[in-house]
Amino acid sequence: MLEFPMMLVLVAGLLCSSGWAVASERADANAFYRQLPGAEELEVSVEEDEVFLEEVLRSIFPDGTGGLTDEQKGIAILRYASTAMKLKNNGGTATKIIKEGYAICGGLSHVHRTLCRKVGLPARYIGAFNLRPLMGSHAISEVYYDGKWHLLDPTFGLFFYSKGQYDGTGEIASFHDLVLAPEKWTAFKVVEKPWIGRYDDAVRALGVQVVEADYLKDVYGTSILDLYRKYAAETFPIAFGHRDPVSYPVDADLREQVEMRVGEVDEHSRDVLTKVSNGSVYVGSHYLGGSYPPGFHTWSIKTPGPCRLQIVYHSTTNDPPGLTPTPLKAVRIVAVRSEGRQVVLDLQAIGPEAIVSVYCPEGTFAVDAVRAVRLP
Repeated sequence: MLEFPMMLVLVAGLLCSSGWAVASERADANAFYRQLPGAEELEVSVEEDEVFLEEVLRSIFPDGTGGLTDEQKGIAILRYASTAMKLKNNGGTATKIIKEGYAICGGLSHVHRTLCRKVGLPARYIGAFNLRPLMGSHAISEVYYDGKWHLLDPTFGLFFYSKGQYDGTGEIASFHDLVLAPEKWTAFKVVEKPWIGRYDDAVRALGVQVVEADYLKDVYGTSILDLYRKYAAETFPIAFGHRDPVSYPVDADLREQVEMRVGEVDEHSRDVLTKVSNGSVYVGSHYLGGSYPPGFHTWSIKTPGPCRLQIVYHSTTNDPPGLTPTPLKAVRIVAVRSEGRQVVLDLQAIGPEAIVSVYCPEGTFAVDAVRAVRLP
């Protein structure tokens, strides 16, 4: 008969080698950063002008894509998306953006993803948030080949590589790889300078070069490479795909003050977005719910002790969708009510730090202003 301690060891070993191991592998495989591409990552919107996009691809691949690796295709499209348009805010379809000739990170990454999908290369959106100073947030592309995702940034014409020289035998990092070890990877660029609004034979002939220390310093006042590594190390939250739900933290210290406010009630979200991008503390986001990506707020409210609290969300629109709070630590939900453009959450804090998440289950709640109040 086995002694009890030995029995525990054997049972633990069996669990780890069978069900527990399988469950762990499944959980890891289902993490958004590792999620396998599906039909959606190859989908091109019906609103796109397919004939026009085919003409764009012929300018990128005048000799066709036969004989090119998936990595070579992704890099060639990266070079186009980084140079063919000027840097100016724009949105809509990839067709519209290309024809109008300008976009910032969201539009440039959308163009890159759409063209990659057109050549059969799965591509997805990556969103990095709370990048301070300068950016606020950043949209990037990842493409899938050789069994994993690879980061290609069409805003700066960058990727990060496992070797000191690019020779096609190493590995391009995913954004998750870069977040875990930003100093491990060598940065390469595929453009002399981005956003020139031109794509011709000279641009097409550019090779792949190690990023110089002062790359884009004339634009940002510091090397974009230094900023990029800082952002990779600090960014939170991250969306791996446009359906990956992300938590935007909100820190409210009501121990001495009775109110914390973000934005003014003025029927737009611009001041909220400015505070999100440039503030010194976490203040959530300018939306909740099914935007791109779906987002929710996680409030951490410090109090002098047990007390009543109220969180009031003001919407930019009439009849906004409802909000649903979920208590996470030392807080009870007393009531949730809608009042015109407002949603009011009444809470009872039962400890010195109340943590509650707030989500918009249907639609998108555009935040005009929000405030947290400690009630008498």
